[in-house]
Amino acid sequence: MMSAALPPAPPALDAGNGRPVASGRYRGAIAELSTAVWDGGGRRRLQRKGWLYVSACTARYSVGYAVVDAGLVATAFVYVFDRQTKVLTEEKAAVPFGFAAGFAPDWRQPWALAQGSRRWQITPVGAQGWQFRYAGKRLNLELEVERGGDGLTAVSTAPGRPFAHTWKLCALASTLRFTLDGQAVATPSSSAIDFTLGYPPRSTVWNWASLDGMTDDGRKFGLNLVAHFNNGLENALWLDGELIPLAQASFDYDPGDLTRPWRVSTVDGVIDVTFTPNGQRAEHLNAWLLKSRFAQPFGRFEGRVGQARVSGFGVVEEHAALW
Repeated sequence: MMSAALPPAPPALDAGNGRPVASGRYRGAIAELSTAVWDGGGRRRLQRKGWLYVSACTARYSVGYAVVDAGLVATAFVYVFDRQTKVLTEEKAAVPFGFAAGFAPDWRQPWALAQGSRRWQITPVGAQGWQFRYAGKRLNLELEVERGGDGLTAVSTAPGRPFAHTWKLCALASTLRFTLDGQAVATPSSSAIDFTLGYPPRSTVWNWASLDGMTDDGRKFGLNLVAHFNNGLENALWLDGELIPLAQASFDYDPGDLTRPWRVSTVDGVIDVTFTPNGQRAEHLNAWLLKSRFAQPFGRFEGRVGQARVSGFGVVEEHAALW
């Protein structure tokens, strides 16, 4: 399996004179993330979306955490699923105009959102990684994630809008600590980061997979795949720290029952895995001009990467938004 050379990420989202950088996929993150040149005329509130999402997996637990600036509303969620007890614990919030008009989403800057007694806080730790915290009544959580490698940036066109942009990192070392109903857990985990900032199409649909595991010959494996969005630009494999771009992805599943097994593959034949959910988080949001139907099953996968067998844990997703 050969890795294709990726060009380095351009220095800024703005290529000059209000032109976004060229569509494509790049190694590393874009340094200057200012969107000020595009945010007039209501775009900041009505079109621009930004979020920072992290997952954490262990043999027993699946954790998801996100803070989202969707313009008219800010949202956040955190969940912990215990595979041993089959119990899902979830907290979420939706705050109209929860981020100020001048808020500039950036993975190098703090994020914070609160509603009542629930508080989400993301703190970058220099160039080393991030600390994700949640404080609530039943659940208190802290996830420390180490940044590993440069990650993959994807930039794509969006009809009638400036661009869509995302930066992904997979197979990251992390430490998970949480207290739930007075019971404390501390364990090593493996994480993935999704930072997104852009102007997605008004109507957006995608399937997504973020998987983390090991090959049968002992190599660390991470995978990010998307279909129906970004034209496959963010499809990539992390294999023992090496970033390998992948072709278009295919998701074969039962839309009437997302808890049935999914087949996730790529048309270049590099990836072919079966994902078996053992639970899911779902949310349907209808907030004035913003509508979203979201389901994220979490579970275990087994299959093939190249000629090697691979297994591990992760999430898949079905998402449709009008935003």
